[in-house]
Amino acid sequence: NELPAPSISIQSNSPRLLHLFNQDSVPHIALLASGGGQRAAVALVGSVYQMEKEGLLDTVLYLGGVSGSTWSMASLYSDPEWSTNMDRTLSRLSGPGVDLEKALAWLTERAKEEDFSLTDIWGVLTSAGIMKQMDLRRLSDEASRNATNPYPVYSAIEKHCYSNGPIEGKWFEVSPHEAGFTEMGLFVQTSLLGSKFENGELLEKKPEMDMVKLQGLCVGVCVCCVCDVLFLPVSLLTKQVLPLIMKWEWGTTTNFLYQYQDSTVPPCLHSKDKFHLVDAGLLINVAYPSFLGDKRDIDLIIAPEYSAGNMFEFVAGAAQTDLMPFPEIDNQVLEDRDWPKDCYVFEGKGKEPTIIYMPLFNRQNCEDAEEFKAKMEEFSTFQRPFNQEKINVLVETAKANIRNNKETLLREINKAVLRRQNKRCVCGGIK
Repeated sequence: NELPAPSISIQSNSPRLLHLFNQDSVPHIALLASGGGQRAAVALVGSVYQMEKEGLLDTVLYLGGVSGSTWSMASLYSDPEWSTNMDRTLSRLSGPGVDLEKALAWLTERAKEEDFSLTDIWGVLTSAGIMKQMDLRRLSDEASRNATNPYPVYSAIEKHCYSNGPIEGKWFEVSPHEAGFTEMGLFVQTSLLGSKFENGELLEKKPEMDMVKLQGLCVGVCVCCVCDVLFLPVSLLTKQVLPLIMKWEWGTTTNFLYQYQDSTVPPCLHSKDKFHLVDAGLLINVAYPSFLGDKRDIDLIIAPEYSAGNMFEFVAGAAQTDLMPFPEIDNQVLEDRDWPKDCYVFEGKGKEPTIIYMPLFNRQNCEDAEEFKAKMEEFSTFQRPFNQEKINVLVETAKANIRNNKETLLREINKAVLRRQNKRCVCGGIK
């Protein structure tokens, strides 16, 4: 079981939320943060900070991220009590950076490994340069840690299956318990990701990757990373890094499905002893594939949108192909893309979750489409690390979006409670 015992505690400052006596009544609510580089990493901290202050974070069972939002997730979970102490998390964004020697020492050790790739470089540069910490813990440690925090799920895509393969085999997720390919339902224990397998048999157990490397697996290339590569020692740059850049090789991970005898495994995975994980935002900039369907049986998705693109253009098309149980998308959101509202609700039916879609920049904080465009350019994905002023603006903007839409969030959370209770009745009555 992924979650040993789903639990929820409603804070006293959320009086309109229904009191839950049975864990079977707990609604399955996922907070799915979009990608968007530093903009997403910083804004997610603001969103969860305000959710905690409003007494809403207690209701979230899962926290899923792609690309830039995974940087923030890794930083959050470095504190086992983060969901009850967001002030400490927020202060870290304004803290000092990581000592360069410490970052280089980590990278030098990784360069000795056979799977060394650009992933390691992106990981250390985003961790040290943007999130201002080097988190050396392992994700599997989270499996036995504080159950009051939402359960984290990180996402990426497999490069070759994305470029050449079938629908299956693209989406890859990593959680504290398991890592693997979502569409095929083929996973390995997270602690064994990177170990050598053949035909499903463990041949050589290797140390589990730390959170610095995991961040690298989930992130795309950013201008700040490419520029900062030039500050690496000459010997490391010429012997290890430049050859990888010439081959543009990243995300190298030992393939646990190598020679695995299962007809569902596509050739892009079966015949290669390594696969390559890249930014999931290349496919879709929110971790919907990990949270749609029976596995996690989600009732409500809260989707703060930090990305530069319009993800619903992709998702609306995917929903029409019946590949995933996705609610009907109001065409209005596509028409509003150049100056969106601050909150949209897409009501789910049957197995479809309800989705609350919340664009970061919107009609509440931008006077018109021109200001919206200017804000997106000012906080563009591809630039050097934000200064403190920009960090403050993003955090306050994200906090205001949650604060302004608290009533909508409370209403939909209550609906999710009723929906979960109705599911219990259909499945055999209330115990």
